[in-house]
Amino acid sequence: MVTCPMVKSAGKYARCAGVSLVECLVASALALSLLTGIVMVAAELIATTQAMERRSDQVTRTGQLFTFLERMVATAGLPSQWPQPAGASLQLGATSADPCTPPSARDVSTTWGGIWIVDLAALDCIDPNESSQALYIERVETCGDVCPQQALLPAVCTKQQEALPSHSGWVVGEWGGGVADRECLEQFGWGSLSQILIYHRPRVETRDRSSDLVMRQAFPGKGDQWSTPEALIQGVVTWELGYAQLADVQALAEGARPPVVSVTVGAASGTTTALEELIQLRRTLIAPSLKRALLARNKAGS
Repeated sequence: MVTCPMVKSAGKYARCAGVSLVECLVASALALSLLTGIVMVAAELIATTQAMERRSDQVTRTGQLFTFLERMVATAGLPSQWPQPAGASLQLGATSADPCTPPSARDVSTTWGGIWIVDLAALDCIDPNESSQALYIERVETCGDVCPQQALLPAVCTKQQEALPSHSGWVVGEWGGGVADRECLEQFGWGSLSQILIYHRPRVETRDRSSDLVMRQAFPGKGDQWSTPEALIQGVVTWELGYAQLADVQALAEGARPPVVSVTVGAASGTTTALEELIQLRRTLIAPSLKRALLARNKAGS
């Protein structure tokens, strides 16, 4: 059996077997360096994953917003299957609208429904604290077997005793649920009319309120009363509205032009999104009635 004697050098002792103190320190430093590298890589992976999740969330919320707007716009006008009065020309829609005027107070018209840009500060029926621009959408949806008590009805069907000479348009009136006039209603078209406001509410630190895009709906049959704001999408940094200038349609009044929506979406809540991480999208909203009118103009001019 071979044994190794203890060797004394520079006041330190080393053994034949095992490792020295210096080697142990070097090994520890290398292990710590490797562990630090692993931690840094893991932190970068987590940060990248979180950034991708935030980006995916932004894209999802933005896509949901424009899908919702397109669904609203698809019914922003009279259904194409409803017959227009004889001799009536295709309408490009009203050039202005007042959300504070109850639909029941309007006269007979052939241009129900549409999309407009309104100034909330100028509306008496909206909270004075709201001061941004809003999209005002009037939707017309065809009734099936039943319709709301206050419905959009053909004027020719609302006269019980008087025989109107012909179909002249639609008017908001009371539908009693009877079936006696159902044939007349189905011949000329009848439906529900809903009013929607969509606007941006910036973040207010003192109120603990996030930056949201909100929606309000008018209560049917209650004049100019509107619901409380309901959040559509969080993290909207900017919301800008304007009117598009369509080519070859120079004479179209501003209020009858299709609105253009520009929106910038950031983090949903709680964090501030860097400028380079924001998503900006722009979309032109064209109501079905305007599409039909423009197609008819192009066809007539060709």
